[in-house]
Amino acid sequence: MLLAAPFALLAFAMHVGATLWLQPLTWRIDSFAFGLLAYFGLAVTSFGIPLAAYLLLTKTARQRPPTWHLDELKRRFVAGASPCSTGPLAILFGWFTGGAILTERVPNEEHMRIAQFGVMTTISIVLAVGLLTAIVVRLLMNRPRISLTVEGITVQRLRGCGQTRWDELLPGGPPPPAKRNPNTLILYTMNAAAGGPPQPRALPVRDLHVDTAFLANTIRCYVENPDRRAAIGTAGERARLHLLLAGRADS
Repeated sequence: MLLAAPFALLAFAMHVGATLWLQPLTWRIDSFAFGLLAYFGLAVTSFGIPLAAYLLLTKTARQRPPTWHLDELKRRFVAGASPCSTGPLAILFGWFTGGAILTERVPNEEHMRIAQFGVMTTISIVLAVGLLTAIVVRLLMNRPRISLTVEGITVQRLRGCGQTRWDELLPGGPPPPAKRNPNTLILYTMNAAAGGPPQPRALPVRDLHVDTAFLANTIRCYVENPDRRAAIGTAGERARLHLLLAGRADS
């Protein structure tokens, strides 16, 4: 996912470069329709080249793995943010940031330049730098992220986090997803003290870098087998979990 950062910067640079040096070439086209088509072609190309290069280089890495990242220091299994959506969005926002730089046509010439608007130009450059920094920070945050511990499931989002204890989850769920890597996975929780009907709780699995069926099977395994929870976050338990769930996947 961090590889998206240089491609976001490339999309920014290509947007600015296309505006300053290639856009004036479209002014020489007599036909309004062809000129407009060429203008939009520059926009699509300046965004499409960084995106296509990123998707090509990360084709294998973007596949959701049927495994957990092992964090033995904190005794937990972890899955971070998926680059499937976060990476392309970072590149798209990097491209849009290129439009934050104020530009203008050089008077009486067929050239473009950084606009001479004094403090407004300075503000636009500072804003662009701030937005690019925010994109990189967003990638470094690695959110959303899900972790399994002895106590339960923790989902960390951009703002805040939510925790669900194992004993709150109803046995038998969640069922395997009906389709591969859906947007959400629904967990049903029950408050034994308060009573009442089961309450649905959605996990943002579309944005997690873990196979959704493997995630559902893992949760169901620990809900139905409380004795296994104490070993969560160890290499041995992860290996045993793989062997167990590989049999379920085959069946």
